[in-house]
Amino acid sequence: MNAADTLAAAGLRGSDTLAPPKERRTVLNQEDFMSLLSAQLRFQDPSKPMEANDMVAQMAQLSMVSGVSELNTGIADLSASLNSSRAAQATQLVGRDVLLDGEATLLPLGGALTGAVNLGADAADLKISIYDSAGRLVRQVSLGHQPAGLVRFAWDGSLANGAGAAPGYYRVYADPGTGAAVPTLAAARADSVLLGADGQAVQLVLEGYGVTDLGAVKQVM
Repeated sequence: MNAADTLAAAGLRGSDTLAPPKERRTVLNQEDFMSLLSAQLRFQDPSKPMEANDMVAQMAQLSMVSGVSELNTGIADLSASLNSSRAAQATQLVGRDVLLDGEATLLPLGGALTGAVNLGADAADLKISIYDSAGRLVRQVSLGHQPAGLVRFAWDGSLANGAGAAPGYYRVYADPGTGAAVPTLAAARADSVLLGADGQAVQLVLEGYGVTDLGAVKQVM
């Protein structure tokens, strides 16, 4: 008996194909819940009908499941809307200078270290002190009298002996003349934006600093 005869004996034709099995679900949805409740009511014992309290409890469960589903959908929509809003805000920063925490301020190769300090009051003689990664003071620059507010500064990397400092990251502090160190902000140019995907936050690509969270921006110049 050949293959065709075998199929014929089984009531099949050579062109017949077997349908793939349906995918089994492991979670009941709202429609399943209603079907089960309807079947429970239809086949209940007439001598022992379902109590009204039980009915109300099951309907409450159904409402809760539906409410949670709608809440999850609402949260997802809100998250997408917030990401879109943040992306729109971030794109407006491209090409502009932004200010970051000055704990690590970059002195680029062939460029200048740039930053700013927020003064709460006028400074009689504002001094900018620059420290290397080992905590050594490498240069102090006097900016003289400065009014209250945002004061920008730049250091070209020149040392007191005329040599040039090595490119890299430095810690910069300001002294408005009180003898107390005031934290500074690092300035950087925003080159582009990385749009968040799968719940990831929108990020900025900053010249010299690489990818940075949008929340790290303290001020826009």
